[in-house]
Amino acid sequence: MKDRPVLISVIILSLIIELILIVLVYNKIGTQRLPSQIGRLSFQLIFIMLILTRRSNISLFVLTAYHIFTGLFILYSSNSTEWFGKILIIYHFGIGILIYFHDWIESKLKKEKHNP
Repeated sequence: MKDRPVLISVIILSLIIELILIVLVYNKIGTQRLPSQIGRLSFQLIFIMLILTRRSNISLFVLTAYHIFTGLFILYSSNSTEWFGKILIIYHFGIGILIYFHDWIESKLKKEKHNP
């Protein structure tokens, strides 16, 4: 886990934000959307566990695709014009890009660390 600090940080950030969103939606709407949110969180947790235990590149790609497609769905939804919708679009695209390019970012950080 020490050799993938960017990926681990992005995954932790993603899980924290997902849990916050679940709580916010639950407080506003109630249990109506809770099953779909638990399903989304479970889907992510399965692929995160595969990434962390098996170093699965396919799981990395699936998790990246999940975030990119979720961002696209929000972009073309009716609430995308609201400020919260725009923040979610940026969040999903940003997390997806960070997950996909984590190796490159980590290699750049290691080069900087070794060559001050």
